Amino acid sequence: MDLEILKRKLQKIKKLGFTKTHRLGDTGIGKTLEDLLGIKENNIPLPDIGEIAELKSYRKDAKSMMTLFTLEPLPSGGDRDRILLDGFGYSKRDNQRSKELHSTLSCKRYNAQNLRLLVEKNKIRVKGKNRRLNIYWDMGSVEKKFNAKLPALIYVLADSKIINGSEYFHFNEAYLLENFNFGLFKKQVKNDGILVDFRMYYRPNGSVRNHGTGFRIKMNKLDDCFSKRTKLI
Repeated sequence: MDLEILKRKLQKIKKLGFTKTHRLGDTGIGKTLEDLLGIKENNIPLPDIGEIAELKSYRKDAKSMMTLFTLEPLPSGGDRDRILLDGFGYSKRDNQRSKELHSTLSCKRYNAQNLRLLVEKNKIRVKGKNRRLNIYWDMGSVEKKFNAKLPALIYVLADSKIINGSEYFHFNEAYLLENFNFGLFKKQVKNDGILVDFRMYYRPNGSVRNHGTGFRIKMNKLDDCFSKRTKLI
């Protein structure tokens, strides 16, 4: 598929108007778009730009953030997760978990679990309030992960509505983003345009279940990580 074919497909999809979701729940928008485009994976080879472009779709009225990629901080291993769970985790009465940590970290302030981020020259650090931590991402690994996962990005926006209990999507806006700029990425982390989510808990047997640490972005800040934007529809 080249850009012209992709644009023609997206224009046809736009003309369809509202299309009933192909899957229930939050992931329905991505599944529906993939089916309409005739692809099985959430990326598209684009020889025009010599890259594979990651495909993302988003409800225009949604307030949730887009996950760019998942990347665990250093040092690696279960001890790091246990330090976070033991020091900053919490317990709920309605499940079997002794400790869990579902926590969103930003740079500008400590969150409810007393955690925040700090951007240094070569690292993004996890800071604990009144507690010293040596948990961090090195900038080289973050840049490598972003370039591997998102050398280029196509994001498609849709209006959504409920008809007779089912969700329908109208995919009517799409952009191609190229030339990832790591300096702009770091700036977005500093300015809370990009946040980090920890998602882990102790199983009943005492082992740690980590669902992956996500770097997430506010949709209106997505363009600011790339130097080039092309409108497709």
